[in-house]
Parts: sequence; structure tokens; C-alpha cells
Amino acid sequence: MLSEKTIQEVGRTSDFETRRSSSTPEISVIPDKKVAQITKVNSLDEFSIASFSDEQIAYLLKKLGYDNYEDLTDIPPEIEYLGSKIGQLSVEDAIEIMKKGVDYHDNDPLIPTKEYEEFVRFSKGVIDMDNEKDVFELKALAGLLEYHSPYPEVRAAVDPRDDTSIPVETFRSYFLAFCWAIIGSGFNEFFAHRLVTISLGTSVIQMFLYPCGTLWAKYMPCWGFNLRGRRIALNIETPWTDKEQMFATLLFAICMGTFYTHYNILTLKVYYHDDVSFGYQFWLSLCVQFIGFGFAGILRRFVVYPTRAVWPTSMSTIALNKALLSRNKDKSKGISRYNFFFISMIFMFIYTWFPTYIINILNTFNWMTWIAPENLDLANVTGGVSGLGINPISSFDWNVLNFMYPLITPFFSYATQLVGGFFAALVILAVYYTNYMDCQYLPIFSNSLFTNRATKYQVTKILDDDYKLNEKKYQAYSAPYYSAGNLVSYGSFIATYPLLIAYAFITESKILIKALRDWFKSLCSLTKKETWINMWNGEYHVLDEFDDPHSRMMKNYKEVPDWWYFMILLVTIVISIIVLEKYNTNTPVWALFMSLGFNFVFLIPLTILQATTGYSLGLNLLIEMIIGYALPGNPFALMIVKAFGYNIDGQADNYVSNLKMAHYCKIPPVALFRGQLFMVFVQVFVNLGVLNWSISNIKDYCMSYQASKFTCPDATTYYNASVMWGAMGPKKIFNDVYPILKWCWLIGALLGIFFGLWKRFASKYYPKWFNPVLFVGGMLNVGPPYNLMYILPGGFVNWFSQVYMKKYHLRIWEKYNYILDAGFSCGLVFSSIIIFFAVQYKEVDLLWWGNDVPYEGVDALYLPKKNVTETAKGYFGPDPGHYP
Repeated sequence: MLSEKTIQEVGRTSDFETRRSSSTPEISVIPDKKVAQITKVNSLDEFSIASFSDEQIAYLLKKLGYDNYEDLTDIPPEIEYLGSKIGQLSVEDAIEIMKKGVDYHDNDPLIPTKEYEEFVRFSKGVIDMDNEKDVFELKALAGLLEYHSPYPEVRAAVDPRDDTSIPVETFRSYFLAFCWAIIGSGFNEFFAHRLVTISLGTSVIQMFLYPCGTLWAKYMPCWGFNLRGRRIALNIETPWTDKEQMFATLLFAICMGTFYTHYNILTLKVYYHDDVSFGYQFWLSLCVQFIGFGFAGILRRFVVYPTRAVWPTSMSTIALNKALLSRNKDKSKGISRYNFFFISMIFMFIYTWFPTYIINILNTFNWMTWIAPENLDLANVTGGVSGLGINPISSFDWNVLNFMYPLITPFFSYATQLVGGFFAALVILAVYYTNYMDCQYLPIFSNSLFTNRATKYQVTKILDDDYKLNEKKYQAYSAPYYSAGNLVSYGSFIATYPLLIAYAFITESKILIKALRDWFKSLCSLTKKETWINMWNGEYHVLDEFDDPHSRMMKNYKEVPDWWYFMILLVTIVISIIVLEKYNTNTPVWALFMSLGFNFVFLIPLTILQATTGYSLGLNLLIEMIIGYALPGNPFALMIVKAFGYNIDGQADNYVSNLKMAHYCKIPPVALFRGQLFMVFVQVFVNLGVLNWSISNIKDYCMSYQASKFTCPDATTYYNASVMWGAMGPKKIFNDVYPILKWCWLIGALLGIFFGLWKRFASKYYPKWFNPVLFVGGMLNVGPPYNLMYILPGGFVNWFSQVYMKKYHLRIWEKYNYILDAGFSCGLVFSSIIIFFAVQYKEVDLLWWGNDVPYEGVDALYLPKKNVTETAKGYFGPDPGHYP
């Protein structure tokens, strides 16, 4: 039943295998009645899964997410593979593996507590040697560590085997990826500036890629030609493969990365009324998009190769790929993953019509405000439109519930952020109702920037023709002011950076120092002739220092050398300098290098945070602070350097998350590298075209009253930042307008040191699930225009998925959780597209109580508690001519 090809391990033989090849297991886990069934399957003397008892096979099936498997005579290949490896393990080897696992996964919040306790027990040799079940479970857990993964999330989605003969980089995979990258990039850019955004995610594209690839493989002719010994063909004589599907998916996914220059361009055109040329748009976007590649090469050793870098947000993509390409192989009881995906997609497609169009109260269920619609205090606290949204049942719209990805975000991460968000809401209430800095003359929760007369701030009234601050105009106009919600959000943002650095370098110092040391060694080795000879002969591989099973398998593929990434970084920097000098950017070249330096320092801990918790944090505010101090009164320079500074982080994270999925799915790195370069180039043209069309053709674009919700909340925030930290400068803000903000740097640093030292030196009393960066990150999530309405209801979904189902119905969770997330995402997107073009774009309104009631009270009006027109002067704060 078990073929040699099925159980072949692609990768180098470990020390355990070497020892096992010359010795038999100390204690057999195979029942006496089945000893005769032991067969030599290949040169490694591997055991056949047929030698295991039904109970042992069932245990392995459940560990890999196969619940109630019906046919034990036809075991899935990955179970056969793991069973053959487990059968070779001796008790001594298994205990040694468990010891390494206990040390590596200490304080790892992604390992279930009960499973880690088993690690500890087995590592100490606390087992009943006469208990066949106990011995088998020891070997099974050790086998998962040595040949697969200790994480249920990874085991549920990732195959522990690899076949290097499967085609990947084919013409058909490139062509389909290219077509869907154009469609997806254009769609995502079109809806990027809408409240709430809609995007074509990887799950949607996978659903299209599968039938397209299948039909292409079946009907397209195999015409082609040979080029330098390689066959370039329209089609190949094999079915559409799982690796082609994943390769095309990853090429699309790279186009989903942050296109940060659209904020820059949109702000210049809409708010600064500057008709920037397409040449400037193109070259700036090209530089900003590609500059993250160089940093991605550095980050691989930190967040791609290590086992602890799980990237939980990537699991649904891999799981859906597995479901689509193995639709006829799932013989477990219940609905297959393939069918479940389409059932969940159809359900969400139908359901989305209700909260989006038919009955809006399902979207904004601000039922508490209906009790007293004219009560402003009630609206400020519980309102879902302009209030803080302190309402546990505030929405039934999946687009809202999925704001923080509750089905795939680990519970410890979501819960910590939720508590942080609730704390932020309490702080906002305290700031507002103590009338700090006269904030009661403004709405409590708005992302707009205001004058001292409570009107929207117009930065053009304080700038010269060269877009620099004119002090005389400024003194005649007004200082800029934040709402209480915006003020707390910025304070939290400022505190996050010193907190992150202090906490990460105290708790992860060993890992960071070792990885940096190894990276510098590899960099220095490039100066040696022997290194280049070894690389040329294929004797050097960057994965030599990693011994986990997936890294061992990936060693069969040529890795992208570090110097490829460095060359792209160098070329991009040169082009960036030319752009800054050629165009009227008001930006000195040294500011670019300062941005690069800050990314080099912060990017590693930031990416580690995202790889292990699913939470991402940008460097945009830090760059704003530094450039604001260095170049006060220069909003153009701030926006440009901010685009570079943030997108290096955003794009690098996107690249390395792609690399991690490729690592899991055994996609050749060089092929992915080529595809990434090409697709990002395509993305620049598509996004710029769609952005400029939208600005020119959509009525009331970026206005707060835009009928289809194209209100550009992101661009509004970007514009506000250019005024506050660019035109005004942080010196004025910190010293005079909002002096409390400068103390947030110290608060963040002290918190980071406190929690870092606690975890490092008193870890026994430190809750392993608690990360202070996530807590403050949760405070950031409650920042205008997104209130607790976008976090609280998703908490129930997260608890149900990540706690209840994972604890009491683990097999069902492993089988369906990520498929449910993918299906809901697909249904939501398809439904939103049709709703928008069928009724919203044509302004076909459905007027009735269920659509009107959420917006009939003061919650929809963004009213201040105090009316500035009732003051003696008609404004609040300092008098004209005495602004800070």
C-alpha cells in the first residue's frame, strides 16, 4: 500500500535518521500480531503504516485534522509518510527530540498548553515503558516535531512532504497570475478609499485560478519552443498542479501589498490641489514599491526560516489551496473541505445583501442610541457612527466582524488587543469629559483636523506657493486641533515604538543577536573567493543553519542569494535619489537614508511580531516625528519620506509572508523572486491608472457626504498628518498644542523595560500569552474612524473559533476553520461588487425604518458637546497672532 515515492523524504538525513539506520527501535510500538507486516520500503528501512493498529492510525489522523476518517484501508499519503518516520524512532531519539522542542518552544503562546505539558513530561522520560499507548504518543509527538510541525494551525494546512518533480513555473501559471493580478490590483485600488474597504483577497483569486488552470490544462494545445535547453510551452501534459496554483496565488498576493504612494498622490491632488505629473507618480511609486525587496532578503533569517515564525494570517490561503487541489482525496466523514468552501461562500454572498443594502441596522446596530436618539452623551459612549461603540452587540455584518480577522488571529492576540481597545475607549472618555485642551468643542471621535472655530482645517490657507509654511498666514488662520479620539490614538502610537524596541530587545535578545551575527557572517563571507566558488558549485546554501523539516526539504531548491536583494536595494536607492532631485519634492537626499536607517533598526522586531501574532505595526508615525523635527514647515518632504519609511516596512512584510507561504508549500525561491519583481512592476501601472480615473470620474470623491462611501478616510488621516507633523512640526505640537504627547515616548519606554525585565527574569510569574505591544496595538485599533464596533463583536467569533472549537472540537476546527474564513471572504467580495454596481453606484436607495434608524439620531451628526459659536470670542484656544 505504501509506495517508495509516497514516503520519500526530500531533504538531507538528520542525525536521528543516521543513528536509526544502524539500529532498531528500543521499544516497538507495533502490536505483536502485526510485526510480520513490517516491510522494508526503501533504503532507510522505513516501517509501513499498515503495521500500526487502528487506534494508532486514528491518533495520527486526528493530529493532522482528519476527523472521523471513513476508510482506514486508504490512508492519506501524509499520514503514511509520518507513520513511516514515527515507526523508525526509538524512545531515546524521541526523548531527545522532545527536549529540543521544550527548549525551543518555551513561552510559545501558539503551542496549546496541554500539548506543551506533554512535551515537558515526555522530555523528562516520564512514561510507562510497558504502556504501548504512552510510548506511541511520545513517538508521535516527536515525529511531528522532527518531520512536520508542533502547531495545529500548520498541521491543518501544510503538507509534510514534497515532490520536486511537480511543475511550478509554467507559462500557464504566469499568464493566469498576470491576468488576475491586473484585475485584482485594479479592483483593490478602486475600493481602497471606501469606508469600509472591499478587497479581492487571495481566497477569491484562488477560487478563480482553480477552474481557469484546470480548463487550461485540459483544453489548451501544448505548443511551444526550446530556449537555452528549456521548454517554453503554452501548455504541458500534466493536470493543473497544487504548486502551480500556489505559485500563481503568491504572484497575485504580492500585488495585494501596500501601495502607499496612492495616499501621497491622492492627498496632493485632492487636498493640496496639485496636479502632479504621471512621470513623478510612476517613478516615486516604483521606488517605494521595490525598496522593500532588499530588506526582505535580510528578514528571511528572522521570520521565514525559523519554525516559530508561523504567520497565522497565511494559513487560510494554504488551507484553501489544499482543499481545492485535493477535492477528490478527502474521505473523512462529513462535508468535504471543497464543498464546505462553496457552501460558506454562497451563504455569505446572500447574507451580505442584508446588512449592506436591505437592512442597515445589521451593519450599524446602535440600538442603545435608539432609546434616546437626541442624547449626545449616550451617542458618544455607545454610538457606532460618531461614538466609541461600547456596545457588545453592535454589528452583524461580516465586513465589520472580520476587521481583525477573528477566525485566523490567535485568541491571545485578539483578546489582548480587545482589552487594549476597551482601555483606549475609557481614556478617550476621560480626555473628552475633562475637556482637555478644549476638546469638547469638537466631536469626540473624528479623524478630521479642525480649526479653533470647529471647522475642517484647510492647509492651503497657511502655505506659500512652494507648499511651505507661511507663518503670517498661519497666525491669521488657526492652529490645528485633534478630536479626543485622534489625540489618544496618536499618543498610543507614539508610545508603541519605544515600548516595542525595549520589550523586543530584552525578551528576544538571544534570537536577534544570533540572527544578526549569522547575517553579518554571511555578508562578510561574500568577500571571500571560497564562498563564491561554493555558491557556484551548489555547495553553499543559506538554509544550512536551519534543521527543521520544511527547511530541510527547501534545501533541494536554489535559494536567492543575499546579493540579489542588495542589488535591487542599491538600484532602487539610486533611482530614488534621482526622483528626489529631479522633481520639486522639497526633500533632501539625507532624509531618504535616515528613513532607511530607522527601518533597519525597527523592521526586525516589527516583523517578528507579525510573524508570531498576526499583528502588524507601521513606522509611519515615527518617520513623521523625525522628519517633522528635521524639516519643520515642509509637508511635501514629510509625505515623501513617510511613503518610503512606511512602505519599506509594509512591502517587506508582504514579501516575507509570501516567502513563508512558499516555504511551507515548497515553491522554488528563485522562481518566486522573478515573479514578484514582474508583478510589482505591473501593479504600479494598474494602481496608478485606477487611482487617477477615480479622482477624475467619481462624483464627490473623498468628500464626507459621498453617496457610495468613497470618503477616503485613509487619505484624510494622511492629510492631517502632513499638516500636524509637516507644516506645523512636532516641536510646536509637543511644546505648545499638545504637550502631553511628548511624555508618551517615556511612558512607552518604561512599559517596555518593565514588562521585558519581568518576562526575562521572572518568566515563571509572567503570563506567556501577554504581549504589551499587542495591548497598545489594540489601543491603536480604536482610532477614528474605526471604533469598538469593529472589534467587540468579532471577539465573540474569535473566542468561538480559537477557544471553544479548538478545545472541544479540534478536528472540526482543523478541517473547516480556514476554509470558512476563505469562503466568507469570497462571498463578501462577490456580493459587495454586485451590490455596488447594481444599486449603490446608481444610487438606488431602499428607504425604510431598518435602513434609516441608525442615522436618525445625533450619533450620525458628529456633534461637539459645546458649541463654539456660543463663546464670547467665537473660537477656543489662543487668540489670532498668538498661535503656538
